[in-house]
Amino acid sequence: MARWLELLAFGVYVYDQTKSPLLVTLVTLVKLAPLALFGPVAGTLPARFAARTLYIAGIGIVLATTAVGLLACWHGGLLLWQVMLISFLGGVFWVLDFPVRRKMIGDAVAARVLSKAVGLDTLANNGTRMLGPVMGGVLLQYTGLVGVLAINLLLYVICLLVAINLKLGTVADDEAGNKADNKAGLIENMREGVTLVVRNPVLLATLLVTVIYNLFGFPMLSLVPVLGRDELDLSASVIGVLASMEGAGALLGGILFLIFGRVSLFRRIYVAGVAGGFVFWLFAALSGSPYTIGLALLLVGICSACFAVMQTTLLILNCEHRFRSRVFGILSLSIGAGFLGFSQIGLFAGWLGPRPALFLSSIMGLVSLGAVCLRWPQIIALQPDASDNSVD
Repeated sequence: MARWLELLAFGVYVYDQTKSPLLVTLVTLVKLAPLALFGPVAGTLPARFAARTLYIAGIGIVLATTAVGLLACWHGGLLLWQVMLISFLGGVFWVLDFPVRRKMIGDAVAARVLSKAVGLDTLANNGTRMLGPVMGGVLLQYTGLVGVLAINLLLYVICLLVAINLKLGTVADDEAGNKADNKAGLIENMREGVTLVVRNPVLLATLLVTVIYNLFGFPMLSLVPVLGRDELDLSASVIGVLASMEGAGALLGGILFLIFGRVSLFRRIYVAGVAGGFVFWLFAALSGSPYTIGLALLLVGICSACFAVMQTTLLILNCEHRFRSRVFGILSLSIGAGFLGFSQIGLFAGWLGPRPALFLSSIMGLVSLGAVCLRWPQIIALQPDASDNSVD
């Protein structure tokens, strides 16, 4: 919730201060930068440090940063560089989320119920993705950025207390019996992870689809505040409600997946979710009212739930247990492609306007996705059932 609350509030705040779509996208871009810079390295850390310790360290970073930001805001408001710094350090915590927390989920449950566990994790993420923007818009409108940072500080304190009481991930992988696998150095571990992905067409295609979504799909959400302010002349609270429609759709999509998802269709659900997301973004680009844009964002959210659940599940199902943290490190790097995605859509929006930027990004995403499916058709083949999966 803190992540989505902050993204919406910072986006509206920066746009009100600068009137620059590029700087609005830069707020999210700097949050993604650590994924691109440190993703593969983060994937090797669980081999040497207890996962819970890493997670507590990451939460401590964002808690301290938020506290300092709150004090600065209380004494006169945040400058642009301070907003960017808070976003960047929040990304440092985010970079631990994929190789640490998601690996812990994979370790905690049996393969036959893995998709359900990941689905519940996605429901939590998407539910807060719906509430976060609403809270961010309301708090920003009525309490200013001070209220936003105060609530975030409280949320991070709760996160820290929960993480301290975790019973899972108390020892590093090498202490848990994987010493032979972890004797290699940092560079060697990273190289092994890359080699594994390159040799496995399903893993490779899954990560390439992640790159495509983070280049052309996810960055489009950053233009919702720009559309709301410039095109629709909405207040901050209403912009928050509009942005929350994507999270509401993702929550609905996660529920539908838990009810109707079948293991054999997982790869096709993944690709269809990404393709559908681009199609509905096209609809949003061509829409002229907040109601139709809200409907488009709701449908985008349903598709993004398919993407989010399947992204993690496919990597776990098609990768040996001992290599998962390294593959999730490469996943962090793939998500870090959003660093380029937010740059390009911010430039397009500045040059052409937000609607043409959304249209162009959607078309580029669909073309790229089609190319991956043609080159690696395994990504749209049937997924073997977990009970028949030979990799774990």
